[in-house]
Amino acid sequence: MDAAQWSAYLTRELGAPVEVAFGRARRSVLVVHPSRGGYRVRMHRGFEAAPQEVRAAAAAWLRSGRRARRATSVLDDWIDGVLVPTFAPAPDERTPPLSPGTCHDLERLAQELFATFIPPDLLPPERRPKLSFGLRLRTRARRSLHLGTYDSVQHLVRIHRVLDQPAVPAFFVRYILFHELLHAAFPPRRESGRTVHHGPEFRCRERDYPEFPRAKAWEAENIGRLIRSARTGKPMAEKAARRREEPPARSPGVIQRLLFG
Repeated sequence: MDAAQWSAYLTRELGAPVEVAFGRARRSVLVVHPSRGGYRVRMHRGFEAAPQEVRAAAAAWLRSGRRARRATSVLDDWIDGVLVPTFAPAPDERTPPLSPGTCHDLERLAQELFATFIPPDLLPPERRPKLSFGLRLRTRARRSLHLGTYDSVQHLVRIHRVLDQPAVPAFFVRYILFHELLHAAFPPRRESGRTVHHGPEFRCRERDYPEFPRAKAWEAENIGRLIRSARTGKPMAEKAARRREEPPARSPGVIQRLLFG
């Protein structure tokens, strides 16, 4: 189905206007945004060839999100098993420009991790990915941010630009970097018909990371400020953020979440 046919199909299934556009993004292959009583959906061009089961799963996922567990599983299986293998880069594809950071030095933070918490047998020097901050700061996100991603095709860890500012403590940037380097060490795998991104060994190593509790506490306290900073392009207030570096006595309930690749 082309984009117009997808629009008609999803409009019928969801009972609301849906505008579909195709793209070639290799990570965010299916993205939805509310739009004037309906939705704007951007999907990878490979969805042109999606079978009926995948089309129905996409409609169910747009309607109910992750609560539609079977639909989510069908989408994940098709994306990982059929769509992603077509994403191999062209021979002449250029390496994206790298940005090491102006406030936080990713290479220095990575060397600290390799010297202490990521041994050579887990991620030997020849397998270590390139590191970069994202090129853009501003985002439309209101409730979540992808603070880090690992691109296995480009073998690149990219950290959100919003973290490269004085109000964000180095220990938090180091934790996000640690999380993404674990993805390089433990790439997604197929298990019992589904894709596992954070397996038991991944989770165990992450929990054993000494700064994990402190980083999660800082995340819970400062997520709203991070999201506002990313949306407005304005830096966070440094003093306000520093007062909240220590873990709070009780983790507050928050609606927003930080998402990782």
